[in-house]
Amino acid sequence: MLLLMPVLLFGAITATYYAEPSLYLQVQPGPYTSDTVIGAKLGFLEVTTDGEEIYSPAWGSTSENILPTLVYGDMRWYDQPSGPFIPLSSHPFHIMSVAYRHGYPGQPTITKVDHPYSPIIDNGPIQVKVSPFRVELYLVNTDSTNRNIKVKSQWPDRPAIHFLEGFVYTFDLLFDPAYSFVVANQKGTKVNEMMNLLGEPNSNGSYVSVGGNTGSNSIPIAPGLNPNTPGMPYGPPQTVIFSVALSDLSTTFDLAEAVGSNRKVVNTMTIIVYNGVVGANYSQEVVFTDTSSGFDDFRLLHEEGGSVTIPFNLFFGGTQVTKGEPIDWDTLQSGSDNIKTIQIGGIDQNAIDSLASGTYSDTISVEIRNP
Repeated sequence: MLLLMPVLLFGAITATYYAEPSLYLQVQPGPYTSDTVIGAKLGFLEVTTDGEEIYSPAWGSTSENILPTLVYGDMRWYDQPSGPFIPLSSHPFHIMSVAYRHGYPGQPTITKVDHPYSPIIDNGPIQVKVSPFRVELYLVNTDSTNRNIKVKSQWPDRPAIHFLEGFVYTFDLLFDPAYSFVVANQKGTKVNEMMNLLGEPNSNGSYVSVGGNTGSNSIPIAPGLNPNTPGMPYGPPQTVIFSVALSDLSTTFDLAEAVGSNRKVVNTMTIIVYNGVVGANYSQEVVFTDTSSGFDDFRLLHEEGGSVTIPFNLFFGGTQVTKGEPIDWDTLQSGSDNIKTIQIGGIDQNAIDSLASGTYSDTISVEIRNP
């Protein structure tokens, strides 16, 4: 029974990591009190127990922190707090861990995330008795663990005033950090006694499952910020607004223009994205339906009534539309007009040759919605 005790106690630990859905730089991030500090909250880890203690918690597999993360964009020179913003500048940022050992909110313990592993409180031995236990991660322009630090305007430091509000900063192409959460199997164990030089636990420590994932690099700490995204703005992002317009309310054409492989342009849709990040792709769903109820396809109806209908195909941006099914327009760009044509085609010539003459019409409805 004594041999099983550490396993049973360890099994009582549950951890979840909550990545920030919207990342942006701000002054005085998290626990930092000085307006010289600029940074972004990446997310937080929440650990709960069944009344047991957490022994010597640590971030594991942090080899990507061997060097600070370089941030690129318009910045003032080191000793010129009132100088011009210089394009293509760079500055090192650091990932800092902020733990609330005695409960959140409360007095924070700030540590720099080092490599290949990093104590969350200190090397210990540490016993955390609070549940839930909260640990936040920030990317900031200083590696100081002093929450009241005042960053100087001199090399190698740049305070917040050296960064351009509203500018979108980009990151080192290698910035895609993923950590693990490790605890000691029993009290009295220091962090360096349970970790090896690869940032993994030895027999004195164990990985904690985080959101169902266990092992090295099991926690992507900033999934919304990687080389495939345009960057991170300085200042809270504005709400993205989509403006939708159709070029025509109605269109009249000869059926022969849409027979077979012919396609007749009957409208043009434009979506303008406001407050978006330049270079980022945005998405909207477009759904087409019409008044020909009882049919799975689109149909023109004789204006004088009757049961005669003319089936046709509808195309949006060159792709055939399935009636009532959403189409993902996921390449919408901010600051530019996004345009696609609406076309009719595929009408059967043999079918219309036997129809009564007259006017056939259809009303097509377009719904735009968030995916």
